[in-house]
Amino acid sequence: MGTFVSVTVYAPDTPETQAAINAAFAEFDAVDQLLSIHRAESTLARANAGGPVNAELHDVLKSALEIARRTEGAFDPTIRPLADLWGFIKKDGYRLPTDSELQSVLPKVNYRKANLADNRLYFAAKGMSIDPGGFGKGYAVDCAIAALQRHGIRNAMVKAGGDLRVIGLPPGRQHWAVWIEDPEKKGRRVKVQLAAGALSTSGNYENSFMQNGRHYGHLLDPRTGRPVDEVAACTVTAPTCLESDAYATAACILGVKRSRALLGEQYGLRFVTLTGQVIEHRPPPNRR
Repeated sequence: MGTFVSVTVYAPDTPETQAAINAAFAEFDAVDQLLSIHRAESTLARANAGGPVNAELHDVLKSALEIARRTEGAFDPTIRPLADLWGFIKKDGYRLPTDSELQSVLPKVNYRKANLADNRLYFAAKGMSIDPGGFGKGYAVDCAIAALQRHGIRNAMVKAGGDLRVIGLPPGRQHWAVWIEDPEKKGRRVKVQLAAGALSTSGNYENSFMQNGRHYGHLLDPRTGRPVDEVAACTVTAPTCLESDAYATAACILGVKRSRALLGEQYGLRFVTLTGQVIEHRPPPNRR
């Protein structure tokens, strides 16, 4: 999946524990076979081309499309044509599109034009497809956690890049210590405490380029086709990692005010703005 994966388990050092860890790592290979858009034989790649949608893929895509609806299209799994145009998919050949190029591609980016029916994925415009970049890693983390639980593991953390989920707690502690990357890449990482659930960080610091003295990041607003201009990074806490992954992307697009309005009742939010300001929001205690 193009990222570093770690599995931390607190359990006796037994063959059963090692089997559990191996099963967790195997889930990443399985999800790659399910969702990779870089594998022509993956289930999603075939579905994008008109092939069948199996039960697992159906459930994952249903969740992704529902999050797109809840975020007013700020998170949009049909973003790929735009990301391709800017050069962010291959992380090579970055370019600044013209206004006319953006206008020609924008009709191909709209989650409302994607429909699941009769075990097929239908698109209302030619050239559309589903890109798992905003939810695939999170889903893989969820699958790995589920594998650990099936093997009897009660205290663990699975991390894939900026996405992670925990179960239980480290021995003698009341929380897990999680380090959040510094958007400016100056080594000023921040340690946060996570007692349960999932945490994801999205930001414009990994996949980006400079042109004419201006920074352009990969977090594109699907509604305008252009990079976000308020948020440098956002961290979201949620019950599942698919949720935290997708909502972290959405929050970067929505900005601070609209994210609080749409997501603040259910999810924890931590923003770093482009000016360096840190803004944190916690949901009401009964919603955490």
